[in-house]
Amino acid sequence: MKKHKVFISYYHKDDQHYKDELLELNKKYDIFDNYSVPENDVDDRGKTRESIRKIIRDKYIIDATVLVLLCGRNTRGRKFIDWELHAAMYDTKKNPKMGILVINLPMIEQCEHAGDENDKNLIDDNRANWVSLAERQEYEKAFSYLPWRVMDNISKGIPISVVNWSKVYDAPEVLKALIHNAFARRKCTVYKNNALLKRKNS
Repeated sequence: MKKHKVFISYYHKDDQHYKDELLELNKKYDIFDNYSVPENDVDDRGKTRESIRKIIRDKYIIDATVLVLLCGRNTRGRKFIDWELHAAMYDTKKNPKMGILVINLPMIEQCEHAGDENDKNLIDDNRANWVSLAERQEYEKAFSYLPWRVMDNISKGIPISVVNWSKVYDAPEVLKALIHNAFARRKCTVYKNNALLKRKNS
């Protein structure tokens, strides 16, 4: 299975340890090409939504094809993560939209979600363990730590998978396959991406 160019999105202050662990796992098993960058910040004062998107996509996550989001307790409230998600979902000729995979970090209790049948088999092939959600309120209860921009998509049936850390850390081949599937469906995925960018951390 081909490796793909991955950008890791995460809250640096809380979750640096897990990014480091993921990169160590990658070093051992050669799962993906790491296109992440060192921690940086963007001064958004006086900048338009479009100019912020261009800075993020063209400078910070340029050339990456899959965004892997490490979801912890405070991930949802970070504006920089929202900007990275927005940029990943935005489609341009220079930088096409990316596949997206969410990994629940161990400190949170949050459901898993399969973007398609292939991912369902990878995450948990026991169909008895899966339930269907219909209402937005059900999604918000099941995914209480998920960034709103991702919530907007999975609640509308747009294929983004959410998997627990233990599933991929203990089975690197599953992580590689989930990244590959996110990559494979990225071009035909129509993201819901019209929410305004976060301007403040919460």
